[in-house]
Amino acid sequence: MAVGVIAGLTAASGILAAPAALAAPAATLGPQVVTTNQAPTGQAVTFRYQAPAGVQSVQIYGEWFFSQAESVTCQGCGDARTGDQWQPNDIVTDPWQTRPMTRGADGVWTFTTPLPSGTFRYAFAHDCTSPTASGCTLHPDPANPLEVVPHAGATGAQLSRVYVPNNKRFPTYDNSYQAPSPANRTGTLEQRWYDSPLSTNPVGKHDVVVYLPHGYDPKRATPYPTLYLSHGGGGNATDWTVEGVAHQILENAIRDGATQQAVIVSTDFNGLPDGNQGYVNELRDNVIPFVEKNYNVSTRSADRAFGGLSAGGARALTLLYDNTDLVGYHAAWGAADTTVTATPEQIARMKAVSGGIHVGTGLQDWLINIAPNSVQRTENWRAAGVDVTEHNVDGVHVWDIWRQMLNDYLRTVAFRTTTTSVEAETTRAGNSHRYRVTATAEVTPVTTSTVAPTGTVDFYSGDRHLGSAKVNKGVATFNGNVSGDLTEPVTARYQGDRLYNSSQSAG
Repeated sequence: MAVGVIAGLTAASGILAAPAALAAPAATLGPQVVTTNQAPTGQAVTFRYQAPAGVQSVQIYGEWFFSQAESVTCQGCGDARTGDQWQPNDIVTDPWQTRPMTRGADGVWTFTTPLPSGTFRYAFAHDCTSPTASGCTLHPDPANPLEVVPHAGATGAQLSRVYVPNNKRFPTYDNSYQAPSPANRTGTLEQRWYDSPLSTNPVGKHDVVVYLPHGYDPKRATPYPTLYLSHGGGGNATDWTVEGVAHQILENAIRDGATQQAVIVSTDFNGLPDGNQGYVNELRDNVIPFVEKNYNVSTRSADRAFGGLSAGGARALTLLYDNTDLVGYHAAWGAADTTVTATPEQIARMKAVSGGIHVGTGLQDWLINIAPNSVQRTENWRAAGVDVTEHNVDGVHVWDIWRQMLNDYLRTVAFRTTTTSVEAETTRAGNSHRYRVTATAEVTPVTTSTVAPTGTVDFYSGDRHLGSAKVNKGVATFNGNVSGDLTEPVTARYQGDRLYNSSQSAG
C-alpha cells in the first residue's frame, strides 16, 4: 500500500532527511502486507528499501513495540515486545527502537515483521548504531509517499505509514475505522496558506491542511460543518493527516452513517505568540475567517467542532474554558495541562455549550501525569454539573490513542446533538377517566444538516409512558386514548438514530 514521501526537520530521535533517489524499480520497493494465517497476528509486513550507494547497513525505525497495560507503570516503561511477540490486549508503547534490515542479492534491503491490525509509522536509518536512532538521520520511504508534506521550516518529523487489516482467523484489534478509503470514495486534501499578522514563523503567513470529504459540493445549498484539529508539541499542520489519518477516520464514519459530511481543517500552533490564548486568537481572527471565505462551510458556531491532543489538548481546554462561544463541540485528548479545576465562570460557560464536550486519555499516559489529571479533571467537571462524554482506553502518549479518540468523538458527539420540543393537547372524555392525547414532537439537529432525524419518540406524562411514534422528517405525532388522570405535562424523549443523539423536551 503506497502512502507517503515526506521531508521534514528535526525529530525527537533524529533528523528527517529528504528521500534518496531510487535505484531499483519502484514496484519492487515499499511495504507489502501479507496474510500469513500464522500466529500471533495472521498478518505480516515486508519492507523493501533501496539505500544510496556507499551505505553499509540499514536500520528500520518503527512504531511496533507492544506491552501489556499493567506493565506500563511510568513514562517509557513496559515490555517493549516486537510484532512477532505480540499478545492479546497489548497496547502500542514507546520508546521506538531500530531493527537491522537484510541486503538481498538485488541490493534491496528488507525487513519482515508480524503486526496486528492498525496504522504503523516507520522510517529508515543508514549506518546507525543507536538502538533508539538517537542522533541518526531518519529517511522516509521514497516508495511510499504521504499525501501532504510540511512546509520548509516546519517543526516535527514526518514518517511513512502502513495500514494492516485485521485477520479474522487471528483477530487482534478492530481498527477498520482507520482503513484507507478506496480511490472512488476519497476526498481532496489541500495545503493552504493564509495571511496571519500574528505568525512569526513564517512571518505574516501560516498554513492549514484542509480535507474536503468525498462528494464535497462547493455549491451545495446547505453549507458543511467544520472540524478544526490541533496537533501536539513538536508537530505541525500535517500531523492529523499523515499520522492521525483523520480524513480516513472521517470517511469511514460517514460510510457507516455515524456522522455527516464535514470539512476538516488541521491547524498549526507553532510560531504564534501568547501560548494557548494566542492560538485561540489565531483561530478566531484568521483561521476561521479564511476557511469560511474559501470553502462552502457554515458560519454558525454550532456547526464547528474542535479537537486537540497533548499540547493541542491544553489549547482545547483554553477554548472550552474561556472562548466557549467559538465552536459548538469541544474535545481535549491527552491534554498536557496539569490543572484539574475550573473557575465558577468557566463551569457556567461549559454548561452552556451548544453541542457537546468530549474528553479522553490513554490510561497509562504518565507524561506530566496526563492520565490521572484527565480523569480527575473530568470528575470535577461532572461534580459541578457539566455534561461530558469521556472515552478513556488503555494506552500511552501515542497516535494509536488519539486516532481512537477522534473516532469516538465523531461517532458519539461531534455534529450529533439534537433538541426536542413538544406541543400536546389532552381532552377528557365526559366524566370518565379517559383522555384523548394528541402530541407532536419536533426533533431538531443543533448542527445544520441535509439529513433529518429518524427513529422513535416516546411520549410521557411524568414517568408514565403514553406511547411512541416514528420520526418522519424530524417530526413525530402521537394520537391515543389514555386511561387515568393526567396530572403532569406531556414530554417527549427522542431515542436517537445512527446519525443523531437522543434528547428530550423540557418537563
